[in-house]
Amino acid sequence: MLFGEDPQRVDATARADATAVVNSHNGWAPLEEVIVGAPFHLDYQNDVSFRVFFFGNLRSGLNPNGRGPWVISADSELEKRVRAELEEDLAEFISLLEREDVAVRRPEIPSAAQEFRTPDWTSSSGHSVMPRDMLLVIGNEVIETAPMVRSRYLESNLYKRLLVEYFNRGAKWTVAPRSRLLEENFDFGYVRGEGYDDPLPEEPFYEIMFDGAQVLRLGRDLLFNCSTENHRMGMRWLQRQLGDDYRVHEINITDHHADARMLPLRPGTLLLHREIEEHLLPPFLRDWEIVRYAPPEEDLEPGTYGGRPILASPGLGMNVLSLDEERVVVQDSQAALIRDLDKAGFSPIPCSWRHGRIVGGGFHCMTLDVRRRGGLEDYFSG
Repeated sequence: MLFGEDPQRVDATARADATAVVNSHNGWAPLEEVIVGAPFHLDYQNDVSFRVFFFGNLRSGLNPNGRGPWVISADSELEKRVRAELEEDLAEFISLLEREDVAVRRPEIPSAAQEFRTPDWTSSSGHSVMPRDMLLVIGNEVIETAPMVRSRYLESNLYKRLLVEYFNRGAKWTVAPRSRLLEENFDFGYVRGEGYDDPLPEEPFYEIMFDGAQVLRLGRDLLFNCSTENHRMGMRWLQRQLGDDYRVHEINITDHHADARMLPLRPGTLLLHREIEEHLLPPFLRDWEIVRYAPPEEDLEPGTYGGRPILASPGLGMNVLSLDEERVVVQDSQAALIRDLDKAGFSPIPCSWRHGRIVGGGFHCMTLDVRRRGGLEDYFSG
């Protein structure tokens, strides 16, 4: 309880949190219900939005054809095996969650990709394996975010039946303002600094773009990773949307998603990539215990996935999902991380996820925690 708060009001809030269909304030309280995505269709658009978003990984030696188009042989033995193993690992992950008494919900799963168009561009829908990007849960509110990749513009439609259900059962439902995703709307400053040398719009006009995975939730304090003005506009919108009950802090630790560089595991403990120096953390986090993540050596070769680009680095292995303050689901291939989590007092639960690097997400990305036990807490103001 905060100093000066009415005990009756606090008790009423706690009762509401206990019965709310949507209730999640952090990433470590006991998980009760989660949405798990689906890699039903793996497609990659070589338009400006895709190239800018995945710029760092597309220019690595693993992706000599960083500009596409990517020729994918759907009937090859490699493609059939990868798809079968994605489905196999996903089924294992869902079974694990259900054994741990977590209710699992799923998006709609179309049978094929769909082409769509706006007055300014045309795209084809990609997979829906990462609800953490499209949706952001703050308390009892579900926020549809403002993605910058054109192929994901309508991806949240695959979650509409769930969103309508949650709304009808009492949840708040908000949609962030979405950019038109014209070239002039993108802030190219970050990628220009990394070597991007395509022609730039003469008269930029920035608009809001951000994914939910840029936000790390620590009760009343939210960390928002920003590398562009598009992100900073999204951060300002989120602060105004949430009001004075929350404090939204800018961090600058990566290009887009923060959860492959830093994850709060419980009050007082952070999982932090070895490349992130402590001075990049907000001052109020610098006395937390840190579990350092050192990614394994690169074990993929160019052409490992045929014509598919590899969208994530080996650091994706730290993209873990906390079931509570002790149990953490982690890729079974991450032997060093499993050992370090165990030494830090956690109970790692290994699970297979062999091909996360081509879909660009791990266990944290591919889930959205809809309901966690407990209410809104302030970990830092006292």
